[in-house]
Amino acid sequence: MAKAGSIAAPPAALGATKAVRAGEKNVPRLLLAPTLIIMNVVGLYPLLHSLYISLTNYNPTFGTNYSVIGFANYVRAFSDTQFWHSVSLTLLFTAVSVTLSLTLAVLLSLLFNQNRPGFLFLRTFLLIPMLITPIAVGIVWRTMMMPDLGILNYLLSFIGIAPLAWAGSPSGALASIILVDVWQWTPFMFIIIFAGLRSLPRSPFEAAQIDGAGHLSTFFHVTLPMLKPVIVIATLLRIVDAFRTYDTVYIITRGGPDFATDLLSVYLQRVNFRIFDLGYGSALSWIALVIILLIVIVFVNVTGFLKLVADKENR
Repeated sequence: MAKAGSIAAPPAALGATKAVRAGEKNVPRLLLAPTLIIMNVVGLYPLLHSLYISLTNYNPTFGTNYSVIGFANYVRAFSDTQFWHSVSLTLLFTAVSVTLSLTLAVLLSLLFNQNRPGFLFLRTFLLIPMLITPIAVGIVWRTMMMPDLGILNYLLSFIGIAPLAWAGSPSGALASIILVDVWQWTPFMFIIIFAGLRSLPRSPFEAAQIDGAGHLSTFFHVTLPMLKPVIVIATLLRIVDAFRTYDTVYIITRGGPDFATDLLSVYLQRVNFRIFDLGYGSALSWIALVIILLIVIVFVNVTGFLKLVADKENR
C-alpha cells in the first residue's frame, strides 16, 4: 500500500523508464562505433596483412608472383647477425638515452620548482627542442657536428680541446646520436615530471621539515616515492618512443659509420625500402614488436605499474 500523500507510478511508466535507461547504456557504444570501425580498418588490416606478408617471400622487384613459405623468414632472422647487432645497439641506445633524459628531467624539475624571477621564461624555453621536427633537428645537429666547419668544435677550441669527429667516427657516432636524442626529448619527460611535482601535497614536506630532514633525505623518502607513478609513466612512454627512433639517426649518420649507429629502425628501413625484401622485413618487424612488448611487460612488472594504477583508482 502506498503511503498517504505519495503518488505511485503506473506500472507502464516504470517499464518505459527502465527501457529508456537500458537504451542509454548503448549510447556510448553507438558513439564510439564509427571511430572503432575506422581504427580497425586503418590499423588492424595493415597489421594482419603484414603478418601474412611475413609468411611469404614477397619482393616487388621480382614481380607480383610470390609464394607462402611459412616461418622460413623467422628462422632466417635468428641467424641474421646484422639484425641482432641492430637490436643490441637499439637496446643500448634506449637504455642510455632514457636514463640520461630521466635524470636530467628530475633535476630540472627540482630546480624549476621554485618561484624565482625568470624561471617561468626558462621553463618555456626548455620546451623548444621538443617542438622541433626530428628531421630539422637532424639537419641542424649534423651541421653543428661537422669536423671542420661545425660550431661544436669551434666552441671546444676556446677551452683547448682538439676537434672531435663526433658522428664521423665509429667510436663517437652512437654517443653523438644519444646526445641529440637526450637534447630533444628531455623536455618531454621534464614537463610530465614537473607537472607531477607541482601536484604533490605540501603537508608531507612540511612534516619532513619539522622533523629536521635534509634536502637529500626529503627527496629520497618523500618526493621520490610520491612522484613514482609519474616517473614510471614518463619512462614507459619514453622507452617506447626511443626504441623506434629513426629520423634523426638517419639524417645524421645513415646508420654508419661502419654500422655503428645501425639501429633497428634504420635496419628495417634498409631491408624493406632499399632491398625491398618485404616478406623478410615484415617478419623482422613482427619480431621487433614482440621485443618491445616484452620490454614493456618486464618494465611494468618490475616497477609495479599496474599496482600503482590500481591504488590510484581505489583512492
